Amino acid sequence: MRRFTGHNEKWGDFVDIRVNAADMLKKEIKREKYNNGDIHIGTVTDPYQPLEEKYELTRKILEVLSEYPYPVSILTKSDLVLRDLDIIKKFENVDINFTINTIDEDWKKLVEPNSPSVERRLKAIEKLRGENIKVYVMMGPYWPFFTDAEKLIQEFKRLGIDEIFTESFNTTGGNFTEVGNILRKYYPQLLPKIESIFFNKDNFYDFYNDAQRNLLYLSEKYDIKINIYFGIGHAAKFEES
Repeated sequence: MRRFTGHNEKWGDFVDIRVNAADMLKKEIKREKYNNGDIHIGTVTDPYQPLEEKYELTRKILEVLSEYPYPVSILTKSDLVLRDLDIIKKFENVDINFTINTIDEDWKKLVEPNSPSVERRLKAIEKLRGENIKVYVMMGPYWPFFTDAEKLIQEFKRLGIDEIFTESFNTTGGNFTEVGNILRKYYPQLLPKIESIFFNKDNFYDFYNDAQRNLLYLSEKYDIKINIYFGIGHAAKFEES
């Protein structure tokens, strides 16, 4: 996070590489008593961003963790995770959580630049499921106009996914600034509509209440569990469907 690093570049234009991360983990994990708590990799920064192909920090971290019995969960947008399948298969309790929130490749390229295509992510899920690796999907942020929930859920069901997570777009901290710029340039007709949803409280709740009702319907239709977290920064209370 930029405010903690002293960088002047905008978010996404810099990377600090912790080249000794695996060595530090090796020392710390021997001292700490985790009591079999879960270990989550990639909750803030994708562990399989493009530079991982060169530096292999995530691979080295997984090699350390594979010697311990702790459950490990990996959150990523990248099919580069397949590179480490040989290590991942050593874990007794591991899951991969892929972020896929649209089937629109054009939109994906704009809001998730430098990340693998949706098609490549779906193929990676298929490969992981074929190796009996537990896979979840984060269908978030749930976009107005760009998240086609039913088409996505149909794909997830086909691939053997039985649990999905979803969340609303979090506008705090200036997160909408770059999205707004993208909409202004490429989808100017949608900009005022999406701004009205995100920045008008009544419209926000109306939109995500409708989305929740649809997701609950799709959950039953496709027999797939959907965990819904809609709200700015927190899971919000919504009307009962």
